[in-house]
Parts: sequence; structure tokens; C-alpha cells
Amino acid sequence: MTESHALRVLHVAPTPFFSDRGCHIRIEGIVKALNRKGVQNIVCTYHHGRDRPNVDTRRIGTIEKYQDTKAGPNSSKYFADFKLFWLVCKTIRAFQPDIIHAHLHEGIVLGWAAKMATMRPRIPLVSDIQGSLVGELDSYGYFEGSKGLLRLFKWLEYTILRMPRHIFCSSISSMNLMEHHYDLATSHLTLLSDRVDVESLTVDTKQLEHKDVTVIYTGSLLAVKGLEQLLEVVEQLLAKRSDVRVTLVGYPVEETTAFLKVNGLEQQCHLTGRVNFEDLPRHLRQADIGVDPKLPGTGEGSGKILNYMAAGLPVVAFDSDNNRGFLGPQQDLVPDGSIEQFVQRIEFLIDHPEVRRQEGERNRRRVEQELTWDAGIPLVLKTYQEALGKDLTMASQESAKSNVKS
Repeated sequence: MTESHALRVLHVAPTPFFSDRGCHIRIEGIVKALNRKGVQNIVCTYHHGRDRPNVDTRRIGTIEKYQDTKAGPNSSKYFADFKLFWLVCKTIRAFQPDIIHAHLHEGIVLGWAAKMATMRPRIPLVSDIQGSLVGELDSYGYFEGSKGLLRLFKWLEYTILRMPRHIFCSSISSMNLMEHHYDLATSHLTLLSDRVDVESLTVDTKQLEHKDVTVIYTGSLLAVKGLEQLLEVVEQLLAKRSDVRVTLVGYPVEETTAFLKVNGLEQQCHLTGRVNFEDLPRHLRQADIGVDPKLPGTGEGSGKILNYMAAGLPVVAFDSDNNRGFLGPQQDLVPDGSIEQFVQRIEFLIDHPEVRRQEGERNRRRVEQELTWDAGIPLVLKTYQEALGKDLTMASQESAKSNVKS
């Protein structure tokens, strides 16, 4: 690559980007960090969602029957993917990308099919996945009563994972799954854990003055994301402590609203509903402790933990390779998926404000020093370089200088 030809990357994102979900935050973080290295990026995605600053986003035409933005299966996605395929083909012809970077399993299929349809089979296809497609669909009950459908999707996932030249895994669990369950070679995989885009999340870590300690959870309020464990923690904690407030930032809210009402927890527990990602720092600034009671073994990382850390909050979470990778070896994590011990850990932090302060400061430093996208993006560029067989270092440096001058 030369200064006149900066590296061009086409991102295929079969999801309503941007809808304040972990997957979307990850895509944005990767794209913006690549931008700062002088890479030209285009994101092809669904019709709905919000445009983000400094992310060149191309969308399919509107599908009136598909306006849902939450995670999970949706029959309208098939039509959305069909339209996205044609958008990707059109963008390949116009943009002439050097690399196709596919996000999620559907993105792999669309990226592979589009480069074949446009007769550009030599464009390297790399992918970014967060866990098992079959595992996620099964958690939503997609295969209930149909073992044949389950076997079909297992074969399909096995086939899809062999389409890209390289796969970025968002967590240690997903990487182990790819290696041991789907027999992918280690050389075919790179661990690219979730990170923080320092431009997107800048939090004033000075806490607001309030009497009670505030415990915060941010994320999807779905069973597959650990909602059952979260509500158990809330119920047990508030039954024992009158000096605590809980803030739940996320959606959908129907099940959680009903639970809080039935158990008389509405006064101590505030449910915000959906919050734009750019407004998240305001809620984090009002909190004292961040929690993530999702059980180990889901295969996904947990970007919410990074947001807590960036905000200077102590974190309570279960012991897993993913969580320890974020929080470091010195962090006290809850063993064995025990709700009782989870609540006890929260109580310990409530009763020890100096420990809260120390752990929060340590988390903030760890994010700034080790867990930003700018620190992780060399792994992406290295993979691009190997896929293209070209040295991208000088190209990205020269292009970045050119962007600054302009």
C-alpha cells in the first residue's frame, strides 16, 4: 500500500447497527481504531439503527416489518440479509476493498457470497465472532422439537467457520470453542478481546454525592444474557440492605418490570429502559459498584465490565477466564456461580468504601494502559498484513499523517 492507496476495509455487519448493544460497540471500536491508523472503512448494515460519528455507514432499503433492534432470531432477518448481500456486492464494485471484515456468522456467509458473485474471490475474508451460532440459537429455543434442524445448523456452522481466512474471537471461551469443538487450527484464530474506545466513553470518575450506595447493571435484559441470575441478585441484596439502590440500564423491560412490581422492589430499584450509548457515562457516574452476574460458559465476553472499569468502578462478577482477562489476576471474583456469594461480595464493597475506591482506580488504570482498541488494533493490522502478504505498517503511518494534514 502507498500513501495514495490507503488500506480499504469493507465491514459486513448483519445487525441493526448502531443499537447500543455489545456487538455494535465492538464494531464501532474496531472501525474507529482502524480510522486512526489511516485505514479507510465502510460498514454495510441493516436499514435501522443510528449512524455514528466517524463511521462511514451504508444501509439497505427500509423493511417496514423489521424494526426490532434487540438480539435474537427474527424471521425478517432473512429478507434483510438478502438485501444486505446486494448492498455488499454493490459496495465491493464501487469501493474496491482490499479486505472484507465480516462480523458475526451471517456476515461471513454474506461476505463470502458477495466476493464470489462479484468475481473477486481473491479478496481476503476475515471474520469477527463472539461465540457459537448454534449455542446462541439454542439458548433462544430455536431448535425445540427439531433435532434435524439442530444437526443441520451444526453442519452449517462448521462449514461457515471454514470460509474466512482468519477469525478474530472476542473471548477466551469462544476461541477455545472454535479450536476444540469445531477443530479449527490455532493458526486460524486470534484472540481479540473486547476493549474500550477512549473517544466513545469518557467518564468523569468523580462520584456524585448521595447517601445510599448505588449498584449498577448495564446490558440486555434477556434470559440468554443472565437475566435470571441478575434478578436473583437484586432480590437477595435488597432484602438484606435498605441502604442500597440498584440501577438497571437496559432493555427489553417487560419481564424485569413485572418482577420488580410483584416483589415490591420498585422503590429501591430503578429501571431506565434503553439508553443511548453516548448517555451511558452519566449513569455510570452516579454508580458505586458495577455488576455482571452472567454465568460462565456462555462463550461471550462482557463489554459491560470494560465500561465499568473505564468509569473507575469496582466490579462484581463470576470467576471465568474471560472476566479474569479483563480484571486481572488480583481481582476477587465470585466462584462456582454462587448467587449467595455474589451478594456477599457486593455487601463487602458496600461496607468498605476505601476498597471500592482502590479497586475502581486500579480498574481505570488497567483500561487506560492495556485495554483500549488502539492498543489492540495492531493484532488486526497484523492479520490483514498476513492475508494480503504486504507490509501495512508504513502505509498506515503515511496515510494517518496525510489525514492529519488534510
